Amino acid sequence: MMHINNREKKRVYFVPYILLIFLVVTGCAEAKIIDKLGILVAVGYDLADEDSNDRIRTTVLSYKPGATSTNTVPTSASNNTSKGVREKLSLRTSAKLVIGQMRVAAYGEPLARGGIITLTDTFQRDSEIGTSVYLVVAKDSAEQLLNAKNRQRAGTGDYLYDLLKKNIESGIVPSPTLHHFLNAYYRSGKDPILPYLEVQGDEILISKLALMKDDRMIGSLNLTESFSVKAMMGSNHFLTHEIELNTERLRKYYEPTFDKLYVTLSHVMTKTRIKVIDKNTPEFQVQIRLKGEMEEVSDLINLEEAEVIHALEREAEKTLKSEFEDVMRKLQKKQVDPVGFGSHYRSSVRVQDFTAEKWREMFKEARFVFDVKVTFVNVGITS
Repeated sequence: MMHINNREKKRVYFVPYILLIFLVVTGCAEAKIIDKLGILVAVGYDLADEDSNDRIRTTVLSYKPGATSTNTVPTSASNNTSKGVREKLSLRTSAKLVIGQMRVAAYGEPLARGGIITLTDTFQRDSEIGTSVYLVVAKDSAEQLLNAKNRQRAGTGDYLYDLLKKNIESGIVPSPTLHHFLNAYYRSGKDPILPYLEVQGDEILISKLALMKDDRMIGSLNLTESFSVKAMMGSNHFLTHEIELNTERLRKYYEPTFDKLYVTLSHVMTKTRIKVIDKNTPEFQVQIRLKGEMEEVSDLINLEEAEVIHALEREAEKTLKSEFEDVMRKLQKKQVDPVGFGSHYRSSVRVQDFTAEKWREMFKEARFVFDVKVTFVNVGITS
């Protein structure tokens, strides 16, 4: 049996007391520090007022630990850099702002049209900020967006995050994280694309997507165009999607009551394959396979016949193909490539000194051949 002398006994008993005292002291100190913090959940940037000597106006949403995130407090100040404004913000709040929990960064449209890279690139240089922060463009001003209320009465920062997350996972919004934005910005052959948010009464909504040429907003896509662009980006899932069909070509199968026929699909899955078929033009084949459950048809049609279902599928293919072609013409006219056709071209064809400027000129003259296949599954209730 091992024997412990008195000196060793005292040492064994003494160590736990030191650890206990250390934990108590550090615990108290940490509690006092936390009480003085303000957890920042969202930040917004706008152009400063014309009569101001500053360049940007920054608005932050923060809440104190122990309070719920619904109790966010907006604070605004102006300066010339995002880092420089922190000093002014600190004069307007008793809490020390901690940005490690920041989820959303919003840019007012007037600022976004002038360029946002100086305000965005600084995020990746800040060790406290993760690359999963969502970036958005706000109609009119980011300050208005962050001060807005919502029907759910949730904290604006959390509401914006949840709204974006849901529509990234099953909606028309391509991922707008800091990581994806910077990856597209610094990669020749692809342009960033960001959600465009606006406030309508007591509602905040994603009304369209902002097209970015480098870091400047130069236009936007409506909801139909947004669906087309995200569908081209690879395998995606959409909660629902409505397709307008040509009634004249369907008169063989039913007598139209209305001028237009709409089919609503749910649980829509898309798979896309892009292939360079002519490197000189260049020309791309874009193969898109779409499958969805038929939830609703806007007119009375007998859906018990397979022939009728196939006719609806073929019309849906024609509609979608036309929409894909229309959105590509718009993107080519603006010389922006959010899908990343340039990246596909660069990886398929060895091009010396491939640059964003060279690709914009090539993209303007490129051709796109769409091969669209639509399949309706689990035909549901009609109205």
